[in-house]
Amino acid sequence: MKKILLLCCVLTISFNINSQNSCASPGTISAGSHSVGTINGSAATLICDSNTAGTKAEWYAYTASTDGFASVTTDLGSNSGDDTNMYIYSGTCGSLSCLASSDDISPSNLLSEANFPISSGTTYYIVFDNRWSSSGFDFMVSETNVACNVTVPPAQENFSDQNKITACWDLIDADMDNRKWFVQDFDLDGTPGLDGNPCIVSRSWDAAGFVFPDNWIISYSIDITSYSSGDDIYLNWKARGINPSFANENYTVYVATGNDTSDFLSSGISFNEIIGQNGGAGTTFVDRSLDISSLAGNIVYVAFRHHNMPSSQYELHIDDVEISSSAPSLSNDDFEINEFSHFYNTSDKTLTLKSSISAIRYVEVYNILGAHVLTQDINSIKGQVHLSNQTDGIYIVKAALDDNIIQTLKIIKH
Repeated sequence: MKKILLLCCVLTISFNINSQNSCASPGTISAGSHSVGTINGSAATLICDSNTAGTKAEWYAYTASTDGFASVTTDLGSNSGDDTNMYIYSGTCGSLSCLASSDDISPSNLLSEANFPISSGTTYYIVFDNRWSSSGFDFMVSETNVACNVTVPPAQENFSDQNKITACWDLIDADMDNRKWFVQDFDLDGTPGLDGNPCIVSRSWDAAGFVFPDNWIISYSIDITSYSSGDDIYLNWKARGINPSFANENYTVYVATGNDTSDFLSSGISFNEIIGQNGGAGTTFVDRSLDISSLAGNIVYVAFRHHNMPSSQYELHIDDVEISSSAPSLSNDDFEINEFSHFYNTSDKTLTLKSSISAIRYVEVYNILGAHVLTQDINSIKGQVHLSNQTDGIYIVKAALDDNIIQTLKIIKH
């Protein structure tokens, strides 16, 4: 993969900022070192993790001076022994969105550190609350310049450029447990040192035990406008559940023309499997492929989602993601993969579901408030659900398959 020239800008000028006490009147900062006084301002109402919120907070408005990613850390020598908690938001005070959060860097380091993608001239909010302490401390903001260019196939992402992943891929911790996809290299070849083959990793188990992941990683834009109807286009990737005894990691791959999770959930182009049940248990990667020819002529995005884990396993690994005009040669085991797809017809208000191997036993439909509105038996690899009697809006569809997998979809009925 062609490397991107990076310009790392870490400014070390120290500022003494008397931060204001609300989103409407924050302390204004740029990259550099800053000091927080006593935490006594308005509490954050949007909580970006699953822990208890603090009752007071200090607010800072940081405006990026470059494109790429920013790093915010309280892991400084002056803060030895401190315990901090941090949220980072995008948007405006009336419409904030969680961008990152950090409580403890590790069980033995109670300070905070987070990276998040930035665009030059955009303002972000950095908030520290008193979840653990109201005492003051220091923090540092640094910027790294990364160009997130539109990619034109044939192209491959092998995850060797950590900065590109941080700046150009969106990492979403949907279950808000402060665990996301991350990049890691391994030593599996028996020789000293790492193998030099990093991949992206999502965990369903760590030192805390079963962690119930719902982790998304969403790609930068990929331009397939040069392809026409009738051309073959494939998304290819490699996958493994690295622990052969605990490899039953459930994941879904989506391709859509938008990069919001709702775009992927309503897309008819998806792939789902439990990797350990399809030849992917252990240290060897297996090839996977998804036909995306129907999206020819569009700008597209790819999402990997690690979710719906019925029990604790270990780690899901993904590598060598590419879009090309051919699919990889598959082994005999690969032909037993179950592919699940859906299509909503806006003309007759019919949802079509298709499973390549495992039969769909039944389908349940819920409205956006969680109320059950419909159950329909399918008992086939293909079936239709008629939604014409339902009011327009967003619905959650759960399809139960023979292999005890529940496929969950979000449908916009209109």
